[in-house]
Amino acid sequence: MIYKSCTKIEHGINFDRDAIKICCQYSAKGGGNTIVFDDYKGEKIDWDKFFEFKKEIKNLHKSGQTYHKCEGCIYLEEQEWDESDNFNFFNLDYWTYCNCNGIYCHTHNKKDIYNNKRTYDFLPILKEMIEKDLLMRGGDVSFGGGEVCLLKEFEECLQIFLDYDYFIRIHSGCIDYSKTIEKGLKQGKVDLIVSIDAGTEEMHSRVKEVKTFDRVWANLTDYAKAQKNKTLVKAKYIVIPGVNDTREEIDAWLNKAIECGIGYVLLEIESQWFYSRRDNIPQYIYDLFDYTREAASAKGLIVGEYERAAHMLAERKEKEKDLLIK
Repeated sequence: MIYKSCTKIEHGINFDRDAIKICCQYSAKGGGNTIVFDDYKGEKIDWDKFFEFKKEIKNLHKSGQTYHKCEGCIYLEEQEWDESDNFNFFNLDYWTYCNCNGIYCHTHNKKDIYNNKRTYDFLPILKEMIEKDLLMRGGDVSFGGGEVCLLKEFEECLQIFLDYDYFIRIHSGCIDYSKTIEKGLKQGKVDLIVSIDAGTEEMHSRVKEVKTFDRVWANLTDYAKAQKNKTLVKAKYIVIPGVNDTREEIDAWLNKAIECGIGYVLLEIESQWFYSRRDNIPQYIYDLFDYTREAASAKGLIVGEYERAAHMLAERKEKEKDLLIK
């Protein structure tokens, strides 16, 4: 049946640090972030209850309506969806320990708490899903909690997903180097996203509150050499208004990416700033994003937008369209 839905609704699951959700997308006008089981600590999952929850949303969408949390989400698309309940999309952000202290992170100024926060293990759940034949072959998984290289079960989970022919998105600060990530890049099965947020050592130290600028770029250089094609290793820049929102810093970041063999860059906007101002974005922010796209393209880089930035620019287009109609 053809209807409007998304991969997360149909076949996705998000393991958060204290909940199981359908997705981790916060940027839709409806709020996204649909929780199925709250206060989750690793106990046995009631799969029947999980699939029943999803079925209610699917049936609502089949009727032509939109689940309230999904209103305004850019990831909804109309097509014929596979009717099975099995999983082929995972978002994993169930751990919080990290080796930097980004000023935009929800753990900032609470590192002692979050770096010692006990979390559940995902690996036994993954193995149970395989036993129950719930894991589809050929899908997508995203690792995006704390620092993935500090997660003790990361390499074994990664290998299972590689064996099941998944394309794996990994978010890392790149302070540590992983041979398993390198292996996935060589196979063309890993998409590595590293949030640099700066083009100079001074700004990187200000944003990340660690002095690892040269180390991060050195690791990125080695990953870039290992990747099967130039689109797999991505340098990301989260624009933080009032902090790193200058063309000079953007230019330095783009030049550093080229120097280190990076072919793909990503733009994002800081979360709390965006959510509090999304209906009144200053023109200079749009100008900065437009400038970055043009500058990156002129330098031969592929450029894209991450979740909040993608919503921000899509909503600008809608506003422009409305003005034309009026």
